This record gives sequence, structure tokens and C-alpha cells, in this order.
Amino acid sequence: MLMMVDYVHERISTYHDLKVGVDFTMGNGHDTLYLSHICDKVYSFDIQEAALNHTKQILDKDNVQLILDGHENFNLYVSSFDVGIFNLGYLPNNNHHITTKLETTKIAITKAIDCMTKVLLIVVYPGHDEGYQESLWIDAYVSLLDTHQFNVSKYCMLNKNHSPYVIEIEKKQI
Repeated sequence: MLMMVDYVHERISTYHDLKVGVDFTMGNGHDTLYLSHICDKVYSFDIQEAALNHTKQILDKDNVQLILDGHENFNLYVSSFDVGIFNLGYLPNNNHHITTKLETTKIAITKAIDCMTKVLLIVVYPGHDEGYQESLWIDAYVSLLDTHQFNVSKYCMLNKNHSPYVIEIEKKQI
């Protein structure tokens, strides 16, 4: 069975003609690196300098703009995108007390859905307090998206409580 991040990359590979990608939560840069290979331009956000420094070291293309800013401010840098990834939670191998926050995640996801042209994938980590709060809001919010405009799916482990899961939001091409 695929790890959640691998599943996200596999799902993205089913979409074509991806010009602009956004990594809303850069972390260690693995999603940014992946997007840099399939998109013409990538914008990647994080609030931690350590994330930018690590990501700079692994990038092998120059089509990425690394931005030290919160994901809720992405629209100051890009007005629309084809593919976006949120990998919520905390920076692995770093301070686990610095996590994505429901307050800013709400803003970022609502704006992202308005700005996306193809697909948005959200990896949710309900295993810690802030992640659990995010999961409750995200599940409720995306369940109410207009079925004439969006397809929404959830990929999860049914036999593991509070395990990470993926929400995929596909914008219908009318």
C-alpha cells in the first residue's frame, strides 16, 4: 500500500498539462521537488526558514519560487494554479509544536479552491490536537462543495484510528 505522499504524487500523475503548481506547506521539499518536475512554474510556501533551506538543497530545477510566508497569503504571489498540495501538520524531524493552524488553514483552503483550475490535494494528519481540529473542519467544508463544480474524494486507512488521509478536490471541466 502506498504512503500518503506517494499516493498524492500518483494521483497528480493522472492530470495533464500542469503549468502552475503550488506547494502550500513546503516542509522538507518533497512535494515541491515532485511538482518542479511536472509543472512549468512552482510556488512553495513555509513559515520556517529551515524548510526553505532544506528544500533549496534538494531542488534540481530553477522553476521554483520558495516563499517564506504562510499558506494563507499564497494569493499575494499567484492568482491561479493547476495543481496544489497541502501536507498539513508539522515539519518532520523538527519542532513538533510548530504546526499548521486551523485558523490559517481555513483561509488558505477556501482561497485555494477558488483559485484552482484542476486539482487540490490535502494530506490531513488528525493524530495531534491541531491536526484533529483541522480534520473536522476540512471534512465538513469539502463535503459541502457544489457537486456540479467539484468531485471530492477521500483516501484513508479504515483500520487505523487517527491515521493520515488524503482529500482530493477535482474541479470539473465545464
